[in-house]
Amino acid sequence: MEYTEGEAICLRAVDFGENDRILTLYMAQKGKVAVKARGCKSAKSKLKYAATPLCFGKYYLTGRDRFTLVGCDCIDSFFSITSDPIKYYGASAVLEVVDKMTLEDEYNHNLFVKMLEALNELCYSTQQPKICLFNNLKKLTLALGYEVNAITLRDYYNYFVHTHSVKINSLNQLIKMGEFKN
Repeated sequence: MEYTEGEAICLRAVDFGENDRILTLYMAQKGKVAVKARGCKSAKSKLKYAATPLCFGKYYLTGRDRFTLVGCDCIDSFFSITSDPIKYYGASAVLEVVDKMTLEDEYNHNLFVKMLEALNELCYSTQQPKICLFNNLKKLTLALGYEVNAITLRDYYNYFVHTHSVKINSLNQLIKMGEFKN
């Protein structure tokens, strides 16, 4: 059995069976990979934190084509993002863009770096979260190889929908939240 380790950010976690989850990780040296996390929904699970979106850590995996999570050293959970709905939707939009706009095993180290920078800024910067997200969406789309002439977050949402037929639901929710406040 092969052993793989590397820094990764958990993009998505989907429940599977009674106590398992299928994770989508974006690894710094490998790109997007699917990983089975056995028993992580159990109350006694030592890897529960690793099987949640936004977890940035050094992940330890086994398997050749299908990976199984065997360990994780958490580097940052970006916990303070969860207390602010706007920051949370912004961070979710970052994860969703990377998840939906990349293929499995597609390696793009620059994208990993830009995603990590975006999450760090959303979590620790004093800048307005929507402005921070807007600036980082420009960097993410450039890292993906696209130049988008956007003026608002809605322009980015429309770009993904009309150009790539991809709905970034978190971004749409964030836009709707702004419309209700006016």
